[in-house]
Amino acid sequence: MWTRAELKNYAKDFLRKNYWKAFVVCLIFSILTGGGSNGDDKEYRLNDSDLRPSIEEQFHMDNKILDQVGSGGFREAIRSIGFFPAFFIGSTVFAFILILWILSLFISPLLTVGKNRFFLKGFEGDVNIRYLFSTFNRSEFWGIFKCIFITGIKNFLWFLLFIIPGIVKSYEYRMVPYLLVNDTDLTSREAIEMSRSLTGGHKWNMFVLDLSFIGWYLLGVLLFGIGVFFVTPYHEATLARLYNVLAGNDKNSDDDHSIVYE
Repeated sequence: MWTRAELKNYAKDFLRKNYWKAFVVCLIFSILTGGGSNGDDKEYRLNDSDLRPSIEEQFHMDNKILDQVGSGGFREAIRSIGFFPAFFIGSTVFAFILILWILSLFISPLLTVGKNRFFLKGFEGDVNIRYLFSTFNRSEFWGIFKCIFITGIKNFLWFLLFIIPGIVKSYEYRMVPYLLVNDTDLTSREAIEMSRSLTGGHKWNMFVLDLSFIGWYLLGVLLFGIGVFFVTPYHEATLARLYNVLAGNDKNSDDDHSIVYE
């Protein structure tokens, strides 16, 4: 049976040599997948007079813009919409967010497997930041995307049923992105069955392992949220080590630790 201390000590040993490479990988991953928005979340409350012009000023601004747009029915149609700048800016922001969300939907599974590949290969002594983007190729793209997307849909449906079963299933499916590191041809059914086999009898201990990082993340949040980025490599290295232990891949590690499994 693995222990939290063993996993974390191994992760620390790895990070002593490769921390900054792991940090860069996790930082890029967080930013590109939307997990890097940990900046200052303060709400700046201004007086209405400071935030926006009066209704009369806004109406005057709208008319000036409409005069430049054109005349006739088109201008009247635009005026009937309401405040032109607010409508235009709101639509632009919405479209931009939608595009980013769609891009994240496609690249997040690929970067997840690439991030895991960095750590697993790093344990073997091959520490290369380029592994993060190694899945962006024709032979692996669709296999990884379909497998992780379908797995995510199944997990989401479990969460719709009940919260607790959804959490349990999330731990049951956790090893899917690690299994795809070396075999991107796995179907979602095969990957889920293999992950279920690996995590059987370990889900509670995995949950407690995650809880053991809460203190670190809270400390990171207190440091204006920036500290979270520095904790993530430690957590990711620990989870990658857990996969190697559960999968019996210790022979690929760069140490002589011997683990006894149940």
